[in-house]
Amino acid sequence: MLLDALLSNEQNKAALVRLGADGRLPHAIILEGERGSGRFTLARLISAMAVCRRSGAGCGECPDCKMALEGQHPDVEVFAKSGGQGTLTIKSLRTINQSVATPPNQGRRRVVILRDIQDIAQARTLNTLLKVIEEPPEYLMFIITVDNRENLLPTILSRCLLLRMELPSPEECAGRVQELLKGGADAQEAGRSEEALRMARLCGGNIGRTAQLLSDTPEARVMADALALSKALIGHERYAVLRLLQRYERDRVGYRELLCDLRVVFSQLVEQKYQPQDEELSALSQRLTALQGIKILDIIDDMSRTGQFNLNLPLTLTRLGARLTGAVLG
Repeated sequence: MLLDALLSNEQNKAALVRLGADGRLPHAIILEGERGSGRFTLARLISAMAVCRRSGAGCGECPDCKMALEGQHPDVEVFAKSGGQGTLTIKSLRTINQSVATPPNQGRRRVVILRDIQDIAQARTLNTLLKVIEEPPEYLMFIITVDNRENLLPTILSRCLLLRMELPSPEECAGRVQELLKGGADAQEAGRSEEALRMARLCGGNIGRTAQLLSDTPEARVMADALALSKALIGHERYAVLRLLQRYERDRVGYRELLCDLRVVFSQLVEQKYQPQDEELSALSQRLTALQGIKILDIIDDMSRTGQFNLNLPLTLTRLGARLTGAVLG
């Protein structure tokens, strides 16, 4: 089955297969999940289902399916904040509005993927498409991937099928990541790698994040900073906390990623208090009370929301440091 390429998400996959087999794939789908959870992978798979002319559930073998999965199908367009086939701007969305009368070139349907709607400003641009989402041509489908549905306006949410991404177990995640990084060589043995499993546990089964942590990427360095910052906070090392945060005074994107990774780390630390799985994280969690962990998670969520606006980054980082140390020391 085409959707077997995606781990976990059994309920989501079963619902999509039923809808596809009955020819009832909806005209707009929202995929909600954290970065690295597989939401864009699922968007690609759904686009293949939509354009496939052999099977409503997608065969995975015909030229339409293969081109859609490879990002080469003429009837599948991807718009993102940057990169991809198009940039997500009001101007580009207006272009979509103006071109909706154009039927598919070769597939059964025409698919527009709006990728990574991560903040309120981006979400508001979707209002440009409200009319066509309300009354679309029957051949048109929108797939929207988001971190959090709360960033979307109710007028958009009410007209879409919402699917929440589910993460696989850390063991499944570690196995898949090793397949990806080693090209499938000795995947079963590599999946038991202690480091891969530790990173998978830290990321809660998030395949994208785990793969990044096991590679030499900027994302891996941000997660390393998040871990170091967590240890400095729990160890009451105020100056170490400030030094780590100062690295992001000119890096707004990195700052947002740091907040996201901090949330992952502290979520795992709170969980490790009650379900210890990793020796290092469990030892660190014992130096943190559950109340302190919850306070820190609330602070991170609050700073993430305010971080969507154009704030003075050095002052914001100073405030973040003060609030985090206050939560641990207060």
